Formats: sequence, structure tokens, C-alpha cells
Amino acid sequence: MQRRLFFCIIGFMSLLLCMGACSQRRGDNANVPVFPEDTKLRDGDLICRLGTAWYSQLISRRASSISGYSHVGIILHAGTDSCVVLHTEGDTGAAGQAGIAAEPLTSFLKHSRRAGVYRLALSDSVRARFIAAALAYRERAVPFDYAFDSDSDAELYCTEYVAVSLLKADTLLPLRPSFHIAGRTVFSPDDVLSLSGTACIAQTN
Repeated sequence: MQRRLFFCIIGFMSLLLCMGACSQRRGDNANVPVFPEDTKLRDGDLICRLGTAWYSQLISRRASSISGYSHVGIILHAGTDSCVVLHTEGDTGAAGQAGIAAEPLTSFLKHSRRAGVYRLALSDSVRARFIAAALAYRERAVPFDYAFDSDSDAELYCTEYVAVSLLKADTLLPLRPSFHIAGRTVFSPDDVLSLSGTACIAQTN
């Protein structure tokens, strides 16, 4: 009985991921949200989006009371043609496989209903360590955390990736998971965006 339940759960999760990926592909030709022309991004800025997948609205309503976003990533190579977003997701995504990707900003936005950029109140040294930690996780090819286990960084889900990279940079940050789901406490975008001094730099049209 337990084995049958286990495979039912795995099958259901696979179906959700498949449907989500298909939904995102159907939105590829939709209008891509854009930021105002005077937006000046900086390495280490956070970019949050409400995705085009059918489940994104559900995630944003349940997990994010402040921002209404369902996904978060880290800006890298700001101000250049090679600007990318470091983030991790559970379907194949831009990298062709689940896990941490460095996705071009335009591609990241293509899968968004709307997006916002947020700047954390970090010193230059902490910001540098934050980016270095995020890149180190990518270099180690840390897989996506389907179990949503916030107590381990052996696998990482999207907001956990940002949160643990920040805590690697500054262990004193008051950053803890606060959203409860299926018996686990997980990080939501609001846990990061509610850090003192965080400012919204720009939002898409």
C-alpha cells in the first residue's frame, strides 16, 4: 500500500512538472515584459517573476503575500549584452536539465507575466561573497530540491538557492524559512524581499 502511494505521488509530481513546462512553452510567443529604459541593474540584484505556468498563480497566492511572485533569481553581468539570471528550477528550463542555470535575462522574462528587480542592502564585500556562493553552487551542479528540504543545501529549490547563498555571505542575516507546506517549512520570495533595506528598483510593464 505504501509503495503504491509513493509511486502515485511521484507520478503526480511528474505530471505537474510536465504540464508546467508545456504551459510555459505555449507562452513563448506572448508579449515579453520589459523594464523601463532607465533601469540600471547591478550584479547581485534579485529578479522575481510571476511565471506563465498554470501553477504560478497558485504558488504566488499561497507563498507570497507581499510580492505576489512565484520565482526568484540573481542578476549577473548587469549592463552587458551577456546579462544572465542565476536560478534553479525543477523542469528542463533554459539549461536543458533541471537545476541551476545561468539564463539570459530576455529568456527569463519570456516566461513571466510580470517581474520586479529588488536591491538588497548589502555591503560591497557581502554582495561579492553572495555572488561567489551562488556561482559555487552552480559550478557544483547542485540538483533541484524536489523534497523542498530547507535544512540541507545538497539540493536546492529556487528561493532556497538565493537564501542559502545569502547566508553563506553573511551568517547574521535574519533570514529564515517561514512558509509551511506538506509538513515542511520552506523559503518563499517574501522571506528574502522582507530583509531590512531591500528596495524595489524596477517593475515590468
